[in-house]
Amino acid sequence: MNFKHLLLHKRNLLIFGALFLLVLITFWPSLFGEFVFWDDDLLVFDNPVVWAISPWTIWKIFTMYDPELYIPFTFFSYQINYAISGVDPFVYHLTNALLHSINALLVIGISYYLSGKNKVAAIAAGLLFAVHPLHTEAVSWISARKDVLSTMFFLLSYYVFLRYRESENRRTYIFSILFFLFALFSKVVVVTLPVILLITDWYKEGRIKLSRIKDLIPFVALSFIFGIIAIVGKPGQIGTSSPLEGVLMAIKSSAFYLGKLILPTRLAVIYPYDLAISISTPDILVSAVVVVLLFALSVLLIKKTRLPLFALLFFLITLAPTFINYRKGFGAADIYFASDRYAYIPSIGLIILFAILCSVLVNKYKQVVIGLLSVIIALFAYLSFQQSKVWAGSESLFTHALSLYPSAQAAHNNLGTVYYRNGALDKAEHHYSEAIEIRPLASTYSNLATLYRRKNDLNKSLTLYQKALEVNPSEYDAFFGMGILFAQAGEFERAEFAYKQAIEVDADNKAKTYLNLGGLYAQFNRYEDAIDQYQLAININPFYANAYYNMGSAYQKLNRKNEAIAAFNNALRYNPDLEPARNKLKGLL
Repeated sequence: MNFKHLLLHKRNLLIFGALFLLVLITFWPSLFGEFVFWDDDLLVFDNPVVWAISPWTIWKIFTMYDPELYIPFTFFSYQINYAISGVDPFVYHLTNALLHSINALLVIGISYYLSGKNKVAAIAAGLLFAVHPLHTEAVSWISARKDVLSTMFFLLSYYVFLRYRESENRRTYIFSILFFLFALFSKVVVVTLPVILLITDWYKEGRIKLSRIKDLIPFVALSFIFGIIAIVGKPGQIGTSSPLEGVLMAIKSSAFYLGKLILPTRLAVIYPYDLAISISTPDILVSAVVVVLLFALSVLLIKKTRLPLFALLFFLITLAPTFINYRKGFGAADIYFASDRYAYIPSIGLIILFAILCSVLVNKYKQVVIGLLSVIIALFAYLSFQQSKVWAGSESLFTHALSLYPSAQAAHNNLGTVYYRNGALDKAEHHYSEAIEIRPLASTYSNLATLYRRKNDLNKSLTLYQKALEVNPSEYDAFFGMGILFAQAGEFERAEFAYKQAIEVDADNKAKTYLNLGGLYAQFNRYEDAIDQYQLAININPFYANAYYNMGSAYQKLNRKNEAIAAFNNALRYNPDLEPARNKLKGLL
């Protein structure tokens, strides 16, 4: 397979250019959006592993979770963005748009082969994929990079495998395996590709040849390996539930996405589910009826065409890895039955089905079909444009979610945090209180406690931190906040105990806690102990400018001038805007 010819072919470049322009126009508002406080801090601007491309950061991204997903290639893409623009979100958004455009081009290529090389079906599928409102979250959310990136490699592997089936070229086959490996390094949700390749063989030939199954062995092996890696990362983040609950929520989710693919309105970042998880619940019962009827209809049509069953199986199989994600958090209290980005790959099967149907009808009803397609694409582009405005910032994101789903506990909690960070403490208090009223989670109690600590109401703050620990005895933010609270009150032993408990319950925040524990020791003139804690923080995060600064200050107190100078230089190396370090360094030179 000649990849150079494929990439540089004038026709392909023109199609890609048109798709990229369409994507830029459709998602224009989000291109200039901010980072949002919905994992963007965790994955990008507060994440030291993306601040540089070095042996240490490369090693870290291949040996860490995010905290629940293994996504080293996604982190590497953030590293490239950071090297280009630092924490300017525009380049991150533009990268997502570029990846989405590539995915739309690959959808055209795959549709071309699956439709028997029908150009109308291929172009229609690519355009619908490019502008569908359900994809707005994946394109507009910087933290959804893992979805658009893994999809790109998934589709590349799929497309190249289809070419291999035509040519039987072993080099092409190896490239397909390699792209699948890259997809798994981006996000493990793509593990279902071997099954998709299997049902594609069935769709194209009407049967599965045993002689061809051997081609899937490397794909299955990779899926198994990365499946194990995924399972290792999930237990601490995903709540448990009964198998029946899992099946019922899978049915609910499937029907929800089917509905949103057809009528993509009332889209939000959070979809709360507060009803009973039971087959007798009307919401779930109707979902089950819809899924069963669609499956039955697809089976009945199998003698005439395998396409509907193939499309439905593609949808359900690629959606299946997300079915374990609906319960999260301590006590499995948070229910996330749907996220728009989870339908990013699954939507392709149904979009191809609709596109091929249009290509069949266009022979008899050319003007009607082309007119209808044009209206749908224009309408979807408009809805995506409007939806991308929602992703302009954290406040608009969660305010929009609450306007549609007022009982979204997480939206209240996150909006409270947005207002807290912006200094609107009364608004923050209102939303934290609303969140607790809906569902009293330890994390929200901790947030409200931190707010009262900022208001200097220390007694109320302590009471709320203790309430958080009653709900979840391993609540990191409560221990960390109590450490700050006791340090402010000059209670050394209680502050030290709280910080040490925080270190014990949460490995992901150890560097920050070591920094504060070092500050506590320095507060009580235990500078050697403080330096030890700062060093522990630096061992975890070698780019921790504040740790170097505090270490320099401790060395200065001990009259160890050379060590202080070295520490302040390192602080400025990793944060050139840290003026206190610059001022202290000038005083030592």
